[in-house]
Amino acid sequence: MTTAVAGRMATNNAIITGQPELDGNVSAMDALDFAPGNYRGTYKLIGGRPSLDFINTVSWPGTERAHDWLDSVENLKQWLRAVGMPAARGSRVDLQVAVDVRAALAAVLRPLAHGEQPAPGAMRSLNEYISGAGSTRVIDPATLTWTWKTPEQPLDLFAPVILDAAELIAAGKLDRFRHCPSCDWLFEDQTRNAGRRWCDMGDCGSRDKSRRYYRRTRQE
Repeated sequence: MTTAVAGRMATNNAIITGQPELDGNVSAMDALDFAPGNYRGTYKLIGGRPSLDFINTVSWPGTERAHDWLDSVENLKQWLRAVGMPAARGSRVDLQVAVDVRAALAAVLRPLAHGEQPAPGAMRSLNEYISGAGSTRVIDPATLTWTWKTPEQPLDLFAPVILDAAELIAAGKLDRFRHCPSCDWLFEDQTRNAGRRWCDMGDCGSRDKSRRYYRRTRQE
């Protein structure tokens, strides 16, 4: 049995989750209605690709401000729906599986976004995930397009995200793969002039511009 859930996520037609502006920045996006707990920030789909948005479910990674948005099954289900990948009926959603997949993706994609080489062990781990994910995708004989088998285990739900990461790495366009200098979220620069600098012009872009203006006026 197969399902067409999120079939386009494993093609080259990646979901664009930010709207490029003429100046090369990306306009502010609406925040997902996640349950934030005690955290006061927001989460937005700004990566331009599902695999990057999945890694970005940790805000301010590696800092004291870090917040994991995948701290509840409901938040994870909402994320799956938001990127066009609702869990197939009857499929079990496992938070630990999600966190493990995200860690494997981040161990490779985050160094690449910083212009560094991932550790060999990180690549081996990701390739193991890629090998398993490949068996969940088939060509629909009726539409002649990619489609997904009905998930048999929790890991299968993330096959589209894993293969999206593989396509990003192998596409040969890593010069378009960036990190936000303010919050370290990852994104693919899909602007025409390759001039996108921040994850979100409305948040990090405005904050960085305000800081530079403040420093400049203090020096005058």
